[in-house]
Amino acid sequence: MTATSHKSIPAGLTVAATEVDLLVVGSGTGLAAALAAHEQGLSVLVVEKSSYVGGSTARSGGALWLPASPVIEDCGGNDPVSRAHTYLESVVGNSAPPERSAAYLENLPATVEMLCRTTPMKLFWAKEYSDYHPEAPGGSAAGRTCECRPLNTSILGEYLPDLRPGVMEVSIPMPTTGADYRWLNLMSRVPRKGLPTIIKRLAQGIGGLALGRRYAAGGQALAAGLFAGVIRAGIPIWLDTALTELVTEGSRVTGAVVEHGGERVAVTARRGVVLAAGGFDHHMEMRRKFQSDSLGSNLSLGAESNTGDAIRLGQDVGGDIALMDQSWWFPAVAPLPGAAPAVMLAERSLPGSFIVDHNGHRFANESADYMSFGQRVLDLENAGTPVDGM
Repeated sequence: MTATSHKSIPAGLTVAATEVDLLVVGSGTGLAAALAAHEQGLSVLVVEKSSYVGGSTARSGGALWLPASPVIEDCGGNDPVSRAHTYLESVVGNSAPPERSAAYLENLPATVEMLCRTTPMKLFWAKEYSDYHPEAPGGSAAGRTCECRPLNTSILGEYLPDLRPGVMEVSIPMPTTGADYRWLNLMSRVPRKGLPTIIKRLAQGIGGLALGRRYAAGGQALAAGLFAGVIRAGIPIWLDTALTELVTEGSRVTGAVVEHGGERVAVTARRGVVLAAGGFDHHMEMRRKFQSDSLGSNLSLGAESNTGDAIRLGQDVGGDIALMDQSWWFPAVAPLPGAAPAVMLAERSLPGSFIVDHNGHRFANESADYMSFGQRVLDLENAGTPVDGM
């Protein structure tokens, strides 16, 4: 085995060429594809451009929209798949082929069961985390959002430093789920819910440290759970490995060329290549082209490695693109020079709060879901009446 600039996980050879059944590009949700393929007996290699595992998944809230799933059923919910179909028809409409929604719902139960088998994650229904559009046909105010229970990330052992840090690092360990967060913000109004939640999570976080455990919630728990499953399965992850080319034979993608350990490595993928390398939020030329040509400086909260590499290379071999104006939008406070944007979670929708543009005009419903809020800002930007920054 030849040493590389960064250890592979569990271990990988630096060679001029290698061959696997499936190549996965990206170590966020792409790890789920790796686990599914491994369960089918396929050999898998994951390549990751950055020095961390987890991608933007590790920086997210970790919410999973799992309608009509075993998770909701196990938590006492009743969510018919027909109702979920109706909801997707109403909110997705003609923006994507209906076959994709149907395939998502059909394969969702098996996907959840696979993740429960192959990872240490324990999923639960975040009841009353409403659908983004509960008023739409098929929508649910009780919601279909599920989360990973706080996870002891110490199970990653020597690979814990390779987990991508979250957006908001706290000095006092307190693994807070999205379901918890509501009660923390309503502490002064509903102390009977907020106070026990605070005590429970503080005890778990601080008490865990005393036992050598490091509990995390949200996207950190989700990414750590997938990562732990991949380590347990013995699937190698090559870090600091950039995708530079997709290899084709006729119309079929048969592999890729990556830069790994200072060498160009040709990876033959007998069964295919999964591109799960994130978006293009840190490629400002692409953002100005597809979103708004008046965008200012780069203020994305996503992983810094999201520069659209896989999208561009996919186009080079004939891949189609759609909905390129959209992102995983999230309101934030513009930073001082040299600082990162400050995430706005519940603050914008607390009683008495309102948001105005640079002219002092209110432009959106502060309690709208973050996707709708971002889409509203983009619409104003493209209409020539920009809110101060995007």
